[in-house]
Amino acid sequence: VVIFFVTYGFAIFGIKLIVEPLQELRAHATDPEDIRRMDSLMPILDGLDKLMFTLVQVLCGDSFHAFVRDIMYYLPMSWLYFYSYVAVACLVLMNLVTAIIVEHAMETSRNDNEQQLQDKISKQRKEVKELKRLFEMMDTDGSGTLNWDEFKESFGEPQMRNKWRLLDFQPDECKELFRLLDDGDGEIETGEFFEGLGKMKGPAQAKDIFRLQKCMDKLQH
Repeated sequence: VVIFFVTYGFAIFGIKLIVEPLQELRAHATDPEDIRRMDSLMPILDGLDKLMFTLVQVLCGDSFHAFVRDIMYYLPMSWLYFYSYVAVACLVLMNLVTAIIVEHAMETSRNDNEQQLQDKISKQRKEVKELKRLFEMMDTDGSGTLNWDEFKESFGEPQMRNKWRLLDFQPDECKELFRLLDDGDGEIETGEFFEGLGKMKGPAQAKDIFRLQKCMDKLQH
């Protein structure tokens, strides 16, 4: 659409700049060779639609130099008109192509970000379910809290010990882990369990940070 309007604008301009002067020269021509040459040009220039088609031919590089040279014989600077059209049209085309590529890249990036977000949400939900299931298995008396005995037994039971290892916690960390999760009342509530393990899951650095935070909290109190 943009190229159409560029071609349309140049065609209107070309009627005044190229076609009308050639028609005037043709009307006063007496040399048979001039008459023949200009008569051969009129079918591709005489009319807005014909000139637009000719401009598209020029833009495509479709053997246009021959008739441009014939026009230049009568209008020496006419080549500037055609090459200006090519320059503007190519600039528009390049901008359009660039815009399409950038838009596609941005759309792909948005889709990737959305997919990553969905994957992250799905992973978090799965982790919460795993932690909830682990808590329920550890809470043998159904009180909704974990005391030290229940917590310690979870590391001794093979199935739950494997779950702890999947969460990157080893049996020898049992006592320290209970101390970090407990707020000081000797029992671990659901919120403490989820929040603490959620912060400590992953690389060792996350555990160190959580351990430091707990130490700071205890110092402040």
